[in-house]
Amino acid sequence: MLGIGATVTLASWQDSEYASHQFEASTFGTESSTVTGGWASNDSAPGAALVFTGGAALPMVSQYAWINIRTTANSTTNGTVTLASSSASGTLAPELEYRAVRTPSSGTACDATVFVGSPTFIAGGAATYLPVTSVPASAVASAITSPSGQLRYCFDIRVRAAANNNKQGTTGQVTWLFSAISN
Repeated sequence: MLGIGATVTLASWQDSEYASHQFEASTFGTESSTVTGGWASNDSAPGAALVFTGGAALPMVSQYAWINIRTTANSTTNGTVTLASSSASGTLAPELEYRAVRTPSSGTACDATVFVGSPTFIAGGAATYLPVTSVPASAVASAITSPSGQLRYCFDIRVRAAANNNKQGTTGQVTWLFSAISN
């Protein structure tokens, strides 16, 4: 018989398991180039210098310029690029109109031929131009891969047909903003 006050001890084993993971944020950056230079980050206005064909602007005579945009070599995620805004200054600015397309490749020529057929218009259309101070209400997103995925955009700009005759010899500057967002 056991006496009063006896205790019983039960033996048990214990074990634990941990799990962890160190997370690293992706990297996403873009840079641009034009006919005037190499690749560079142009993240503040006025940005990369576009070089339009032809000399002084004339009513209804198109001039063309391109810009290439790519993800940086250290980008680790894909994204999209859109034409986000356009601003203009100078006396000639209200008389300017434009349209723009994304070309099939970053090496495509930027001239009247890329606006024929069924190009991907990011501003304007086959027979329509926008004032240089506007962008489409619904932005056209272009997918861009990483690293170093490239897109080319071609701009067609001209003085509008009904331009005021007193604008001869005046100047205007247009600044377009492309917005790149990672996926």
